[in-house]
Amino acid sequence: EDIRAEIEQGLGGPLEKFFAFVEPVPVGAASVAQVHRGRTTDGRDVAIKVLRPGVRRNFARDIETYEWAAAHLESLGGEASRLRPQLTIANFKRWTLRELDLRREAASASELASAMDGHPGYRVPAIDWDRTCGTVMTLEWIDGIKISNREALIAAGHDLPDLARRLVLAFLRQAIAGGFFHADMHQGNLFVAPDGTIVAIDFGIMGRINRQARFWLAEILYGLTTGNYRRVAEIHFEAQYVPSYHNVDEFATALRAVGEPMRGKPVSELSVGQMLDGLFAITRDFDMKTQPHLLLLQKTMVMVEGVAT
Repeated sequence: EDIRAEIEQGLGGPLEKFFAFVEPVPVGAASVAQVHRGRTTDGRDVAIKVLRPGVRRNFARDIETYEWAAAHLESLGGEASRLRPQLTIANFKRWTLRELDLRREAASASELASAMDGHPGYRVPAIDWDRTCGTVMTLEWIDGIKISNREALIAAGHDLPDLARRLVLAFLRQAIAGGFFHADMHQGNLFVAPDGTIVAIDFGIMGRINRQARFWLAEILYGLTTGNYRRVAEIHFEAQYVPSYHNVDEFATALRAVGEPMRGKPVSELSVGQMLDGLFAITRDFDMKTQPHLLLLQKTMVMVEGVAT
């Protein structure tokens, strides 16, 4: 009943004006919103995402606690200051405020769909803008298998290595080619349609990278892959990720210590998470500060690798 009231208040009319029916039991529920299956008055099957009542008020209260804690932690100086907790929480606040406006999520889905138009094997559900507002988002219903259900994917005859390859390529196209990527690509947000197409849902958390950072990222990934650690080191100094008082060659050697054990090995033996862990240790040795604009990218890289593996 609470969710029905939210839909009616958000869309500005009785539920029956917009939907022929809405299933009362949600098909998915999380901390911010829950999703119900329904059918529009013109006969289309849809998913209806509704913000939980009071979630914005609860978030505003909770984020104040994080901000207070981050400020006190950073005032201690040293390692706490290097990790820049206040900037990190500020970014978290900005991401989540966007997540609490379902019009922004709908716009993100629409933008990503346009960016991925023509990319084979990856799709974003269409938004029903007439039934979408700040607290309600309606999009086309997707019939598919959750990408986490390996047994069902195999039983349906899907090519698992091909799915993994297409997922990684879709992420790289979004992040490096487009600079706008789905930053919540966990297994619950990815489905495989009967024709093998990967369908993504839940676009509340999206990442952006500017053009220069994308060039640096591409060069860093290529340099680590080919063993050109000197160039990778130079990029870190050019981007001012490493303070200029450090030595480029020493930094290149530290990168080699992380990269060489992984070079030439099959993908099944590689771990982006392990690589990032090694790189994180280097950040401490070379006084590198947290780059909040890259946090979503780093998180998503690990997430996509985990799903693909």
